[in-house]
Amino acid sequence: MSATTYKNLVQRREHRERAQPAARARFGLLEKHKDYVQRAKNFHDKEKRILALKRRAAFRNPDEFYMKMNKAQTKVRRCST
Repeated sequence: MSATTYKNLVQRREHRERAQPAARARFGLLEKHKDYVQRAKNFHDKEKRILALKRRAAFRNPDEFYMKMNKAQTKVRRCST
């Protein structure tokens, strides 16, 4: 067996992320890399959606009118926080 094949067969140790130190427990959960990646992805997705909506609003025709607009009502959303 060659050295490279043997090197690939050997069980490697899993690299784990550190836990939050007890002295810093008052700051809440320690954000891990995977949490950061997920948060950043959500943020950029939201940014893209908002930008797309802004573009649609900028290019819309202000003279556009549909009869359904007379009776349409906006849905009231309450923030849960």
